[in-house]
Amino acid sequence: MKKIIQATTLAFIFPFFVPTIAKAYHTIQQRESCASPHNIVIADPRASFEKIWVDYDVVEEGSKGIRIHVKFTAYEMLGMDAYVAIYFEYNNEAATTLKDKNSRYNSTDGDVAVYKSIKPQYNPAVYDDLQLFMPYSELDLDPGKYNLTMDVKLIYKQGGAISKLTKYNFEYTKAGNSLTNGSASLEKMWVDFDAFENGSKGMRIHVNFTVKQMKGVDGYMLITFERKEGDQYNYMSSRNDNDYSNLFGDLITYKKLTPCCETTVYTDLQVFMPYDELNLSAGKYDLRMDVAVTKSIDDTDDDSPDFIGHLNYYTFWYNKD
Repeated sequence: MKKIIQATTLAFIFPFFVPTIAKAYHTIQQRESCASPHNIVIADPRASFEKIWVDYDVVEEGSKGIRIHVKFTAYEMLGMDAYVAIYFEYNNEAATTLKDKNSRYNSTDGDVAVYKSIKPQYNPAVYDDLQLFMPYSELDLDPGKYNLTMDVKLIYKQGGAISKLTKYNFEYTKAGNSLTNGSASLEKMWVDFDAFENGSKGMRIHVNFTVKQMKGVDGYMLITFERKEGDQYNYMSSRNDNDYSNLFGDLITYKKLTPCCETTVYTDLQVFMPYDELNLSAGKYDLRMDVAVTKSIDDTDDDSPDFIGHLNYYTFWYNKD
């Protein structure tokens, strides 16, 4: 009789005990679910514009142009590589962009542009006076008067807009060369690599070209050397202050001209550039020669009255052991 009572007691207790355990287990599950992390919203990079101003007729590294000042604040960009980009457009209804002609101040789409890299060290980061310089000659315009617009943006390093900052309208007049300044045109250019001259190994450069309206006027066929850095070519610095350097320390080679006639043809004018004068460390380089006729070896700005005419860009690869 005692055993029957014990069994009956357990039968009454157990039905109440099981639901209690199940309820406790369900509560634990609910608490674990509530403890899961919430989704974190990350703000997109952006910028706010405050001010733009421009200095005209500024000379920088021998080139005359405009110095552009921009004041803005960057947000959510701590440690991010980016660029302030300025694209140049015609100030008309179509707002067509100026097209680059020499791969120096240009976008990947071939438009005239100038860039300045930034990498904010604060959030937000205030740029009180970010400066960019644009040579007049790099607007790549023919002589005339133009109404132009700067389209100023903040962009990702890999491309794509972060923020549109502002647009700035301005007028630009490019004077044409008068007949008294003459003109020059290229027929052909070729290079002998690994040539020797006065015991030095280098490049012998041949140029076939014509000059007009320069009879009896002293001038130069000038070649300035450039090195590709990123998407554009920049002037190379000379190794020494010698015959392969101009007043600004650019690497050059040249030949003096005094044309005999109103139209003078130079079928094979030769200049030499020793490899030792290329101020480069070991490596492979994408280089370019900028060939022009000018009245001064220190003047490569095609807006200058001393500039006669541009002849050619000649690109080549150079391996320095």
